Amino acid sequence: MLRVTEELLLLIMDAENGGIRHSLPAHRRDAVIAGAVLMDLALENRIDTDPERLFLIDPAPVDDDLLDPVLRDIAGETGTHDTAYWISRTARHGAAIRKKALDRLIGHGILEAEANGLVFPSRLVARAHRYPTRDGVTIREVQSRVMTTLFSEDIPEPRDVIIIGLAAGCDVFESILSREELADVRERIATISRLDLMGRTIRESMRTVKPETPSATVVRPLEEIPEVPGFPLAGNAFQMAGDLREFLGGNYRKHGPIFRIRAFGQRFIALVGPEANVFLARISGTHLRSYEPYRDFGIAMGAHRVMLNMDGPEHLRMRKLQVNGYSPKTFESNLDMAHDATRRLIEEWPQGQPVGVQLAMQKIIAEQIGLCCTGVSPSAYIDDLIHFLGTIVTVHVTKRLPRQVERLPKFRRAERRLQELYERILEAHRPETRGGKPPDFVDDLLEMNRSDPQLLPETDLRANVLAPYLVGIDTSASVCAFMLYALLTHPDLLERMQSEVDDLYERGPPTPEGLRKLDVTHRVALETLRIYPIIPAVPRIVSNSFEFGGYRVPAGAQVLLGTTVSHHLPECFPDPERFDIERYSQSAQQHRQPGAFAPFGVGRHRCLGSGFSEAQVALTMATIVREAELVLDRPERPLKIKLTPAPHPDASLRFRLVRRRRG
Repeated sequence: MLRVTEELLLLIMDAENGGIRHSLPAHRRDAVIAGAVLMDLALENRIDTDPERLFLIDPAPVDDDLLDPVLRDIAGETGTHDTAYWISRTARHGAAIRKKALDRLIGHGILEAEANGLVFPSRLVARAHRYPTRDGVTIREVQSRVMTTLFSEDIPEPRDVIIIGLAAGCDVFESILSREELADVRERIATISRLDLMGRTIRESMRTVKPETPSATVVRPLEEIPEVPGFPLAGNAFQMAGDLREFLGGNYRKHGPIFRIRAFGQRFIALVGPEANVFLARISGTHLRSYEPYRDFGIAMGAHRVMLNMDGPEHLRMRKLQVNGYSPKTFESNLDMAHDATRRLIEEWPQGQPVGVQLAMQKIIAEQIGLCCTGVSPSAYIDDLIHFLGTIVTVHVTKRLPRQVERLPKFRRAERRLQELYERILEAHRPETRGGKPPDFVDDLLEMNRSDPQLLPETDLRANVLAPYLVGIDTSASVCAFMLYALLTHPDLLERMQSEVDDLYERGPPTPEGLRKLDVTHRVALETLRIYPIIPAVPRIVSNSFEFGGYRVPAGAQVLLGTTVSHHLPECFPDPERFDIERYSQSAQQHRQPGAFAPFGVGRHRCLGSGFSEAQVALTMATIVREAELVLDRPERPLKIKLTPAPHPDASLRFRLVRRRRG
């Protein structure tokens, strides 16, 4: 049986938009969670209340990490306090209690978490409106039970009386029901709430929890936000054209987490550093918009809308519909094919001859994506994919090239070739061609177009079908290229990684479980993502004004989110320029600090394919160190990084195959 605390949390979940209903104020959310925990302790006969005090009956632990910390707190208190005191005291830990409850609900299969932190009911719950529980018994979904009770004359179950009373005590129904619905059942809610005497005491006490008193600090206007000095016309464009992360990091150290920058007439408010990351993770879905910064990018892809330039409920619907295709499970279910393709491409590397690191990784990653997502190899189109993506990002996102370059023959040819690849993919997914093959990412998109042509019209199909290729050659491939450079310049780490990979292969070909246990490999990948971030900053438009860092940021302003600035801050990662995988050991866990580590972005637009990418990187790099002994072609050369379409090693970074280690 679920705890009352867990069911209250499920009641205030936003099934459409993910997470807690934003219309429920934070202090009421924490108060109702605190009240639920105390009610759970009362149901376990550990506490009781009267109008003047809350008192301990039994200090013995319940063996429940939701309840026992609060029980210990009550047992350790020598003074006498009323229920309102304990509601307020417990509410201070509302975020921690909520996280534990969410983790448990995810573990039970009741909720599913996306990579961006949003949480939704699992498909089983969404369809069946029932919860699987720890003892194997299924129970009706709490919102379904509560609504049936409120909108009928049925005699309520005792547990639902408790839940309705707690919810009424914090105005939860005001955030769930429409004004008309609330008017219809207000008297029914009041009647049911009076049925539980102890619940009445807790409910009345919950109303005493007030929002924190706003700071007396004056919020300063936009004009007072520090501005980075620049040239009269170009502004900071030339500084930003270099190492953008370093530029943002340097100004973070001078000005703090918010400052203004300019580039050829465009003005941005930069939000950077760990405190900005924590803040942005909370407000990105309600206060920031992606449409304008990526509108022209979508058009260049041949679509009105792509996931990158969608916002609000439609963006969340699109994410939910595509989450399976971009999940690590998609990659893991095709692991044998991806492994064989990686080995095949490694075997093509000529012994003793220089091989470009970035292009070699792009070929591997693109081939894996073809096998896992579209069923079509892109090997004949890799140069076209690279040129097309690099051009449209440089023209429409970073705006470092004029639109005229899209008229050049090389770009026009790449565009035609991508259309050819798209047509081949569609041909491979005709019903008579698919046969008995299980549905893949493209099948899901075609079904989405059939069932909801307004959300995904046929005109937007090409961009979404080709998106995994374009995303992979710009992210996973660059991570692999930087990771290979790190290994070849840190032979001690290469030796440790080879040892654990060889142990994996001793038990047979790689498996999903085996890859997840590659500790050194995983930590080298994390440190690669920290040292060489592939998403140094992203643009957004402010859709609703907000306050941050003592300043007011108005609606309509352009902002630049420097989410990876924290990667190189000594206060987050001591000696930040040193490549050190011990940062991620169980004893250190430096990347777990709030806002410190954000290689895939923050908030609702956090990279949907991050889990897929992590699985790709693990398999690719494990296969390389198992199959080949490599050295850098010119080890004395410093690493040069190209910044478009995203940071990646320059073509001058090459390796040579010394010998083949296996087969």
